[in-house]
Amino acid sequence: MNKRNLRLVAAVLWTAFRCVSVNAQDESWNTVEIPGICSFKIPSTVEVQAGSYKEISNKYQERILSITVSPDRVVAQPKGINEMDPDALKRYCRVIVETNRDKPGDWEKLGTRIRLSKPDLKMIDDMFKKGVENEAMRVSSRGLKMEILSWNPATVEKINGIDTMKISYTRSTNDGPPVLVNMHSIDNNDFLHRITISYRLSEKELWAEDLMKVLDTFEFVRR
Repeated sequence: MNKRNLRLVAAVLWTAFRCVSVNAQDESWNTVEIPGICSFKIPSTVEVQAGSYKEISNKYQERILSITVSPDRVVAQPKGINEMDPDALKRYCRVIVETNRDKPGDWEKLGTRIRLSKPDLKMIDDMFKKGVENEAMRVSSRGLKMEILSWNPATVEKINGIDTMKISYTRSTNDGPPVLVNMHSIDNNDFLHRITISYRLSEKELWAEDLMKVLDTFEFVRR
């Protein structure tokens, strides 16, 4: 396995616990801008995390999950959570966009095809899975019980014609309802972008269709 693939696994695992048009039916969606990085659209059923709830969430991320808060990290969640709406707080979905800032040439250029042999893809998948399982044990040791319930092999998947490395699994926290996690990583020269979309399987009818559409709205600034 080459150096780039090893660094990809490390970068994506760090997240795991931490040129497109929109269809006419989605014209009412809100546009989220991350300056110098990307833009994407979200449906009216979700909102960008902000205010006092974001402060609470950031402290939790840093203390329990050891995630460093950054302006490059944007989170969308069920609409109403920022206002502590009781009904919204009962629901769970997330769209998390993060970017590692590295050196020019550390990653492939945006849109470069990912070509991996079956042995390399299997090795990457094994490393992802082991890393996620180890991180779940680490988080559990800090008081948040996390269990990996199922694992789907890593794949190369296109988003708007751009190759991404995708990992997908289900997890539970504190014996709660299973959550499906789909994570895509995108090379962009000196940036590595990650899009993580997750939701409770029991709420699939609420989130799955719209959140899949969100993927098709991403426009990254080419580096």
